[in-house]
Amino acid sequence: MNAALTIGILAASFCTNAFAAGPQVPKVMSDAPPTAGAWRMEMPGMDKAAAARIGGSMTVCQTAAEAMVRDDRKQDKSKPACNMKLTEDTATKAVMEMRCPDQASRMTITRVAPRSYEMEMQNLAKPSDAPMRMKMTYTGPCSKSDSVISMDKDSPACKQMRTQLPQIEKARASCAKAGANRASCEQMVAQQRAQIASMCGP
Repeated sequence: MNAALTIGILAASFCTNAFAAGPQVPKVMSDAPPTAGAWRMEMPGMDKAAAARIGGSMTVCQTAAEAMVRDDRKQDKSKPACNMKLTEDTATKAVMEMRCPDQASRMTITRVAPRSYEMEMQNLAKPSDAPMRMKMTYTGPCSKSDSVISMDKDSPACKQMRTQLPQIEKARASCAKAGANRASCEQMVAQQRAQIASMCGP
Protein backbone atom coordinates (compact mmCIF):
# COMPACT_ATOMS: atom_id res chain seq x y z
CA MET A 1 0.00 0.00 0.00
CA ASN A 2 2.79 2.41 0.82
CA ALA A 3 4.35 1.82 -2.60
CA ALA A 4 1.05 2.55 -4.33
CA LEU A 5 0.58 5.81 -2.45
CA THR A 6 4.17 6.86 -3.06
CA ILE A 7 3.85 6.30 -6.80
CA GLY A 8 0.49 8.07 -6.83
CA ILE A 9 1.94 11.11 -5.08
CA LEU A 10 4.78 11.21 -7.62
CA ALA A 11 2.22 11.09 -10.42
CA ALA A 12 0.17 13.86 -8.83
CA SER A 13 3.29 15.99 -8.58
CA PHE A 14 4.12 15.24 -12.18
CA CYS A 15 0.64 16.15 -13.40
CA THR A 16 0.58 19.36 -11.41
CA ASN A 17 3.88 20.56 -12.81
CA ALA A 18 4.20 19.04 -16.28
CA PHE A 19 0.60 19.47 -17.40
CA ALA A 20 0.39 22.97 -15.96
CA ALA A 21 3.57 24.31 -17.50
CA GLY A 22 1.89 27.63 -18.26
CA PRO A 23 2.48 29.21 -21.65
CA GLN A 24 5.30 26.77 -22.40
CA VAL A 25 3.12 23.70 -23.01
CA PRO A 26 5.19 21.10 -24.92
CA LYS A 27 4.35 20.72 -28.60
CA VAL A 28 3.94 16.97 -28.19
CA MET A 29 1.03 17.73 -25.80
CA SER A 30 -0.73 20.18 -28.12
CA ASP A 31 -3.90 18.07 -28.03
CA ALA A 32 -4.06 17.98 -24.20
CA PRO A 33 -7.15 19.67 -22.69
CA PRO A 34 -6.61 23.36 -21.83
CA THR A 35 -7.85 22.91 -18.26
CA ALA A 36 -6.88 20.49 -15.49
CA GLY A 37 -8.67 17.16 -15.23
CA ALA A 38 -8.37 13.47 -14.38
CA TRP A 39 -5.65 11.23 -15.80
CA ARG A 40 -5.49 7.43 -15.66
CA MET A 41 -1.96 6.31 -14.81
CA GLU A 42 -0.57 2.95 -15.87
CA MET A 43 2.96 1.72 -15.22
CA PRO A 44 3.86 -1.28 -17.39
CA GLY A 45 7.35 -1.49 -15.92
CA MET A 46 6.12 -1.40 -12.33
CA ASP A 47 6.88 -4.22 -9.90
CA LYS A 48 4.16 -6.86 -10.43
CA ALA A 49 3.31 -7.11 -6.73
CA ALA A 50 2.87 -3.33 -6.44
CA ALA A 51 0.81 -3.24 -9.67
CA ALA A 52 -1.45 -5.99 -8.31
CA ARG A 53 -2.06 -4.03 -5.10
CA ILE A 54 -3.38 -0.98 -6.98
CA GLY A 55 -5.32 -3.03 -9.52
CA GLY A 56 -3.03 -2.19 -12.44
CA SER A 57 -3.74 1.53 -12.61
CA MET A 58 -4.87 4.54 -10.61
CA THR A 59 -6.44 7.88 -11.47
CA VAL A 60 -4.85 11.20 -10.54
CA CYS A 61 -7.05 14.31 -10.31
CA GLN A 62 -4.81 17.14 -11.50
CA THR A 63 -7.39 19.73 -10.38
CA ALA A 64 -7.27 18.47 -6.79
CA ALA A 65 -3.47 18.18 -6.89
CA GLU A 66 -3.12 21.80 -7.98
CA ALA A 67 -5.49 22.92 -5.19
CA MET A 68 -3.46 20.92 -2.65
CA VAL A 69 -0.21 22.53 -3.81
CA ARG A 70 -1.76 26.02 -3.61
CA ASP A 71 -3.01 25.38 -0.07
CA ASP A 72 0.40 24.04 0.95
CA ARG A 73 2.12 27.17 -0.36
CA LYS A 74 -0.37 29.42 1.44
CA GLN A 75 0.45 27.69 4.73
CA ASP A 76 4.19 27.88 4.11
CA LYS A 77 4.88 30.97 2.01
CA SER A 78 8.63 30.55 2.49
CA LYS A 79 8.56 27.22 0.62
CA PRO A 80 10.04 27.73 -2.87
CA ALA A 81 8.05 26.51 -5.86
CA CYS A 82 9.37 23.96 -8.33
CA ASN A 83 10.94 25.27 -11.53
CA MET A 84 10.13 23.62 -14.85
CA LYS A 85 12.34 24.00 -17.94
CA LEU A 86 11.86 22.57 -21.43
CA THR A 87 15.18 21.36 -22.80
CA GLU A 88 13.76 19.69 -25.92
CA ASP A 89 10.45 20.58 -27.56
CA THR A 90 9.36 18.87 -30.79
CA ALA A 91 6.10 17.47 -32.14
CA THR A 92 7.22 13.93 -31.27
CA LYS A 93 9.13 14.33 -28.00
CA ALA A 94 9.58 16.74 -25.12
CA VAL A 95 12.24 16.69 -22.43
CA MET A 96 11.53 18.67 -19.27
CA GLU A 97 13.60 19.24 -16.15
CA MET A 98 11.80 19.86 -12.86
CA ARG A 99 13.88 21.20 -9.99
CA CYS A 100 12.32 21.44 -6.53
CA PRO A 101 13.98 22.22 -3.17
CA ASP A 102 14.12 18.51 -2.33
CA GLN A 103 14.39 16.82 -5.71
CA ALA A 104 15.39 17.19 -9.35
CA SER A 105 13.91 15.11 -12.16
CA ARG A 106 14.12 14.87 -15.93
CA MET A 107 10.98 13.82 -17.79
CA THR A 108 10.76 12.60 -21.37
CA ILE A 109 7.29 12.71 -22.93
CA THR A 110 6.11 11.01 -26.13
CA ARG A 111 2.57 10.91 -27.56
CA VAL A 112 1.08 7.44 -28.13
CA ALA A 113 -2.56 8.33 -28.87
CA PRO A 114 -4.91 11.35 -28.64
CA ARG A 115 -4.56 12.77 -25.11
CA SER A 116 -2.41 9.82 -24.11
CA TYR A 117 1.32 10.06 -23.38
CA GLU A 118 4.16 7.84 -22.32
CA MET A 119 6.54 9.38 -19.81
CA GLU A 120 9.89 8.49 -18.35
CA MET A 121 11.06 10.17 -15.15
CA GLN A 122 14.71 10.08 -14.12
CA ASN A 123 15.90 11.15 -10.67
CA LEU A 124 18.85 13.44 -11.45
CA ALA A 125 20.28 12.90 -7.97
CA LYS A 126 20.53 9.16 -8.74
CA PRO A 127 21.30 8.91 -12.46
CA SER A 128 22.26 5.23 -12.18
CA ASP A 129 18.78 4.27 -10.93
CA ALA A 130 16.29 2.90 -13.44
CA PRO A 131 13.82 5.61 -14.54
CA MET A 132 10.15 5.42 -13.59
CA ARG A 133 7.96 4.81 -16.64
CA MET A 134 4.26 5.50 -16.91
CA LYS A 135 1.44 6.08 -19.35
CA MET A 136 -1.01 8.93 -18.70
CA THR A 137 -4.39 9.09 -20.46
CA TYR A 138 -6.94 11.89 -20.02
CA THR A 139 -10.28 10.57 -18.73
CA GLY A 140 -12.30 13.77 -18.23
CA PRO A 141 -12.85 16.66 -15.83
CA CYS A 142 -12.62 16.37 -12.06
CA SER A 143 -13.10 18.69 -9.08
CA LYS A 144 -10.71 20.16 -6.53
CA SER A 145 -12.85 18.44 -3.89
CA ASP A 146 -12.13 15.01 -5.43
CA SER A 147 -9.40 12.74 -4.12
CA VAL A 148 -5.98 13.45 -5.63
CA ILE A 149 -5.51 9.69 -6.06
CA SER A 150 -8.25 7.12 -6.62
CA MET A 151 -8.09 3.39 -7.31
CA ASP A 152 -10.40 0.58 -8.38
CA LYS A 153 -12.64 -0.09 -5.40
CA ASP A 154 -12.10 -3.85 -5.87
CA SER A 155 -8.29 -3.57 -5.97
CA PRO A 156 -6.31 -5.35 -3.22
CA ALA A 157 -5.16 -1.96 -1.94
CA CYS A 158 -8.73 -0.79 -1.40
CA LYS A 159 -9.75 -4.09 0.15
CA GLN A 160 -6.85 -3.76 2.57
CA MET A 161 -7.88 -0.22 3.51
CA ARG A 162 -11.45 -1.38 4.19
CA THR A 163 -10.13 -3.91 6.69
CA GLN A 164 -9.09 -0.89 8.76
CA LEU A 165 -12.68 0.37 9.09
CA PRO A 166 -13.53 -1.70 12.23
CA GLN A 167 -10.45 -0.28 13.98
CA ILE A 168 -11.46 3.22 12.89
CA GLU A 169 -14.92 2.67 14.39
CA LYS A 170 -13.31 1.52 17.65
CA ALA A 171 -11.27 4.70 17.65
CA ARG A 172 -14.46 6.71 17.15
CA ALA A 173 -16.01 5.07 20.23
CA SER A 174 -12.91 5.87 22.29
CA CYS A 175 -13.23 9.57 21.39
CA ALA A 176 -15.98 9.85 24.02
CA LYS A 177 -13.29 9.31 26.64
CA ALA A 178 -10.94 11.92 25.19
CA GLY A 179 -12.43 14.74 27.26
CA ALA A 180 -11.34 18.14 25.99
CA ASN A 181 -9.74 16.46 22.95
CA ARG A 182 -12.96 14.76 21.88
CA ALA A 183 -13.64 17.13 18.96
CA SER A 184 -10.16 16.74 17.47
CA CYS A 185 -10.32 12.97 17.99
CA GLU A 186 -13.64 12.72 16.13
CA GLN A 187 -12.32 14.97 13.39
CA MET A 188 -9.28 12.72 12.87
CA VAL A 189 -11.48 9.62 12.68
CA ALA A 190 -13.80 11.30 10.18
CA GLN A 191 -10.82 12.27 8.03
CA GLN A 192 -9.56 8.69 8.00
CA ARG A 193 -12.94 7.40 6.84
CA ALA A 194 -13.23 10.17 4.25
CA GLN A 195 -9.79 9.36 2.84
CA ILE A 196 -10.69 5.72 2.28
CA ALA A 197 -14.03 6.68 0.72
CA SER A 198 -12.45 9.24 -1.61
CA MET A 199 -9.74 6.86 -2.82
CA CYS A 200 -11.84 3.70 -3.08
CA GLY A 201 -15.47 4.78 -3.16
CA PRO A 202 -18.18 4.09 -0.59
